[in-house]
Amino acid sequence: MSTTVIYTNANLENEIRTIKTLEAKLQELKELKEEKENLIKSVMDEAGVEELKIGAFIVRFTNITRNNFNTSAFKKKYLELYNAFIKQTHYRKFDIV
Repeated sequence: MSTTVIYTNANLENEIRTIKTLEAKLQELKELKEEKENLIKSVMDEAGVEELKIGAFIVRFTNITRNNFNTSAFKKKYLELYNAFIKQTHYRKFDIV
């Protein structure tokens, strides 16, 4: 036996309100997580260590060097070549404002 659910504007508005509430909670949690991470990073910096063993955990706060391709500079200097390798993609964006 299947059930049919009919969505009204009120139903959808409630769903959107729930999403907005969850987004706010996620932001709160993200900020709290960052605070805790910054505390640990501060302790590690003060101690001058990149790795710290605390109980069952190993925490690493290491310097990393990465080579990135400078797309803007390449585009300015080699516009034709840049345009030859552009790949167009399509996607759908969901946004609640």
